[in-house]
Amino acid sequence: MCVDYTSLNKACPKVPFPLPRIDQIVDSTAGCETLSFLDVYSGYHQIKMKESDQLVTSFITPFGMYCYVTMPFGLRNAGATYQRCMLHVFGKHTGSTVEAYVDDTVVKSKRRGDLIQDLEIAFSCLRTNQIKLNPEKCVFGVPRGMLLGYIVSQRSIEANPEKDSDITRVGPIRDIKGVQRVTDAWRL
Repeated sequence: MCVDYTSLNKACPKVPFPLPRIDQIVDSTAGCETLSFLDVYSGYHQIKMKESDQLVTSFITPFGMYCYVTMPFGLRNAGATYQRCMLHVFGKHTGSTVEAYVDDTVVKSKRRGDLIQDLEIAFSCLRTNQIKLNPEKCVFGVPRGMLLGYIVSQRSIEANPEKDSDITRVGPIRDIKGVQRVTDAWRL
């Protein structure tokens, strides 16, 4: 289901909460023997909204009027709110054993022997905050994997070959439309 929150977003001031720098998150995984990639199950919908804010998300269906009690997609500050939530969930472990960029989370273990302890820390943080994972999309204890569009491993950071081929297929850039095609190909 999709609700158009254009008017609501125009009325809401943008929250000046910065997202982490992707290059720093990717660089911080270099040198880790094992990585675990976590996928939060319907992440935005696990963040409860203040009761006073629920009414502004109201929408009408043929069956009546409803509102969200958890954060829906499409709100102006949803990304910043989700990022702030993940920083709260992982607290002091952010940067050392866990990195989170909105809904992309990686548990990084410097040594293979630290994997269980590092996962216990991450799971404890998630359990305390009642955040549920999607086990079908989680990957545990791998030497390399995809993180924020890059392939990361203990030895290197590589560009995603699929993205490389998308960009090379775009052809020569001759105008502003060409630049837009390249940025669109990279985002896909």
